[in-house]
Amino acid sequence: MAQLLEGKRALVVGVANRWSLAWAIASAFRQHGAEVLLTYQGDRQRLTVEELAAELGAAALPCDVTREDDLHQLGEALRQRFERIDVLVHSVAYAPKEELSGKFLETSRHGFLVAHEVSVYSLVALARLVAPLMTQGGSIITLSYLGACRVVPNYNVMGVAKAALESCVRYLANDLGRAQIRVNAISAGPIKTASARAIK
Repeated sequence: MAQLLEGKRALVVGVANRWSLAWAIASAFRQHGAEVLLTYQGDRQRLTVEELAAELGAAALPCDVTREDDLHQLGEALRQRFERIDVLVHSVAYAPKEELSGKFLETSRHGFLVAHEVSVYSLVALARLVAPLMTQGGSIITLSYLGACRVVPNYNVMGVAKAALESCVRYLANDLGRAQIRVNAISAGPIKTASARAIK
């Protein structure tokens, strides 16, 4: 019996460890027959992600989404190694720890900009990178959270970033739909991940 994702290739950005949502998604994709590619941010994550990639028989490529050089090099590596990408999973979010407590009113300019660069703009940058490789259509998936539409204590600037992320999904879907590329956000609910533990 053919598997659901047999013959598909998925780029999963944001695997941090085996407790992350990105890892659960990558594992499920592999179980359903997809070829999976993972990225890691810097040397600190490299060994962990390479070990996880080995479990899936996957490649692990470097990419810090805040660095244009890294994004360019990832694009070059994908174009040289693969004819096609079918799925992009964007599971990247970050805000400085000090922004995730107290009042949202006290959000610093630096914290606001960092949260939006890492958590929101990275989706736009990665979509622009992979869209030309989605030659047979494809799917772009990002991860949101309830804090995008409701106030969640201590979620603060991440809630505002997730709201911006969801708006980006709509605009990207409008741009890319004519190329048969779907763009969606998943709001998975409260799950025990390393990221969740950072929220009081």
